[in-house]
Amino acid sequence: MPATLAIEGAMGKAEYGIGIYTAPEAARMVGMQPMTLRRWLLGYDHDAKREAPLWQPQYDADDGEGVLLGFRDLVEARIVNALRARKIGLPTIRVCMDRARDIVGQDRPFSTSQFKTDGKTIFLEITKGLDEPQLIDLRRSQGVFNRVVAPSLADLDFGPDGAERWWLLHGKRTIVADPEKAFGQPIVAEHGITTARVAQAVKAEGSIDAVAKIYEIKPRLIRDALAYEQQIATKKAA
Repeated sequence: MPATLAIEGAMGKAEYGIGIYTAPEAARMVGMQPMTLRRWLLGYDHDAKREAPLWQPQYDADDGEGVLLGFRDLVEARIVNALRARKIGLPTIRVCMDRARDIVGQDRPFSTSQFKTDGKTIFLEITKGLDEPQLIDLRRSQGVFNRVVAPSLADLDFGPDGAERWWLLHGKRTIVADPEKAFGQPIVAEHGITTARVAQAVKAEGSIDAVAKIYEIKPRLIRDALAYEQQIATKKAA
């Protein structure tokens, strides 16, 4: 099924304020392989053993046919992917998440306000005693939290319950994923139009200036929307 049709089909299951993403769409935003993300959320077989999901997604699996993610799932995936990019093993990450759940009291601990506020302290606690070479090496330098986790929390806005918005162009507040707007799809913050629609309009009209007049959007915002679409089109899996 084409990605656009899959996304449109998922919208009928969306719950307000949660956001909704197919696995390919979420993986594209995070910069990883959809198959890997599905394994994290649905579990997988390894060495004749069934491995449980790393965490339960915000939406129930659709009769085993697919997986849908909410915005909080997207943030969890971003942090786990950053840890995997540093070659930190899934068993270690699983232990860290379990310990973090006990401390924070939520199934998705990395996307909570408490983790944003006390993340460095929490991470030192959940990695204590783990025999993971990559973690040890990072501790000897600047620390795993500062070098790996903190950048994944950058550009996120947090509310009382957890992550609420992700500003998608680093250092700018023009392109955002907000689960309360457009089902969490990447949008031009000032206008609410999706970046995908902007890119389609520029392709159809042939110029940024033409689209700026039609939609009454500043050209610089259109350029930012195009920059984001280009960014996720060229992202390589970690």
